Amino acid sequence: MRPVEQGSEIHKHIRARGIIGNSALGVSDGLITNLAFLSGFAAAIQDLHLIQVAGLASMIAGAISMFFGGFLAGRSEYELFEADARREKHEIELEPEEEKSELRNFYIAKGLSAEEAENVVARIASDKEKFLEDLLMHELKLHRARLESPFKVGLVLGTSFLAGALIPLLPFLLLPTRTTSIGVAALVSALFLFLVGGWKGRVVGRGFLISGLETFLIGVAASAILYLIGIRIGVF
Repeated sequence: MRPVEQGSEIHKHIRARGIIGNSALGVSDGLITNLAFLSGFAAAIQDLHLIQVAGLASMIAGAISMFFGGFLAGRSEYELFEADARREKHEIELEPEEEKSELRNFYIAKGLSAEEAENVVARIASDKEKFLEDLLMHELKLHRARLESPFKVGLVLGTSFLAGALIPLLPFLLLPTRTTSIGVAALVSALFLFLVGGWKGRVVGRGFLISGLETFLIGVAASAILYLIGIRIGVF
């Protein structure tokens, strides 16, 4: 059995959790959204060119919406963090002993003796920035390092949505007939829905098969509902 080198981790942590999570969300959302839209639209409209234009418009509009939605959400996280940091900093200035007491109680609850907790808190409180960081981390479960760049969040969501939405649209762009495009789009999208769902499940520690089937069924259900609505609209 190979010995573990000093300083090496036995269990590897998931890197770039935010990017992976946002990518999976964007791809699955783009795929399901455009698949459902195209299913309904193609069932109601016979003109292949019109379906292509509508699919492209839906894909671009969705990607732009996801970009700005992600950007605003990321910026809100920063603003909320800064507001919490300002409030805690103000409390440290006004009531330093009460804040120290809260931190001591936290370390005692974690198993340190009262004397050990006192020493730890005294060391931390000697540096105001570290004191504030510790309070935010232990009291509010917040840390600046966990915040993603708002632009990066928006970019990942937008581009991944674009990639996902392109999957069901490609058959309509490449194949000559509407009927063939619907069938191929349904098959290709179903496969990608399963794979994207399975990948997302593997990342978060769920079973590949269960997570893949869950995403697949959601996509199929949404597409079937929109397809039936499209057929109904096309009758009139």
